[in-house]
Amino acid sequence: MMIILEYTIIVALLSAFLLLLAYKWGIVEYLQVHGNDIISKMANCQFCLSWWLCVFVSVVLLHYTMDCRVLIVPFLATPLCRRLL
Repeated sequence: MMIILEYTIIVALLSAFLLLLAYKWGIVEYLQVHGNDIISKMANCQFCLSWWLCVFVSVVLLHYTMDCRVLIVPFLATPLCRRLL
């Protein structure tokens, strides 16, 4: 149980950092303006951005740890990531 908590905190903090960096570099604004309808709507929603970034970070973590418990982490890390923003 503690390992899931550790994974959740790591994924939430890393996702929040990457999302803040994407806002600072203008990547999110670029997606809002130049993306198709689905990408543009997703880029306007912090929850959606947090969810997909947590999924991406979790898949990378799954690749390195080979621990299937990581698959539950995006569900737990997304609300934390959103609150950190």
